[in-house]
Amino acid sequence: MASILFQERVLGFTLGTAFGLGAYVYEQKKFWRSTRELANVYSGGQLPPPAVYVPEPIFGRRTKDQLIHAWNMGVDQTLGKLVAALSERGW
Repeated sequence: MASILFQERVLGFTLGTAFGLGAYVYEQKKFWRSTRELANVYSGGQLPPPAVYVPEPIFGRRTKDQLIHAWNMGVDQTLGKLVAALSERGW
């Protein structure tokens, strides 16, 4: 059986933790409420919609077409003989 002193310490720790958590949540809500009120004051009551992130294309359409063509030519040169040999065998 745990001693009375240990039980009191555990109870104190538990109550202190609960109180601290409650104070933290209360302060967070108060902070965000005041932030929301300030935003309403400065924006005239309406918040602008969040901006949608549209990533910039890395390559333009012409560059992509050139890259695709170069890739296809490289594959044809590399595997062309293999494809021809397999075609002769009926694969």
